[in-house]
Amino acid sequence: MAERDQSPGLEGLTAADVMTAAPLTCSVFSTVLEAVMIFRDANCGAVPILQEGRPVGILTDRDVALSLADYPDAIGHPVGQVMKEQVISVAPTDSVAKVCEVLRTQEVRRVLVVDPNGRLVGIIGWADVAPVLSERLLGRIVAENVVAP
Repeated sequence: MAERDQSPGLEGLTAADVMTAAPLTCSVFSTVLEAVMIFRDANCGAVPILQEGRPVGILTDRDVALSLADYPDAIGHPVGQVMKEQVISVAPTDSVAKVCEVLRTQEVRRVLVVDPNGRLVGIIGWADVAPVLSERLLGRIVAENVVAP
């Protein structure tokens, strides 16, 4: 972010302070239906996908909806066939400002929080960081990232 936020206390906040710790996950072999059940039961829109304990992708409710348009039977397929394989992550010790920068520059709504050993420890979405941002900064971020239809 080109401009520093003047929110009290923002400078000291880290990814670990705002993340959802220990999110529910799936393996690459879990079915899309299993992930959809997590969306419903955990009231979330994204599920990290793990292989041998490390994130290898993420599946969002949007990914599922779009896959169903092309493959009506996708609900029974493994999430490995539908997920986004790019893992965008931050460290638990990264500042909230860095988290916002990663979300903005990578043009994503969520990032995974990964420890130094590559293990998933949390997930952060815009909804997690919005409450700690100043109104001015939040307004600027929205203006820069929301595209009119």
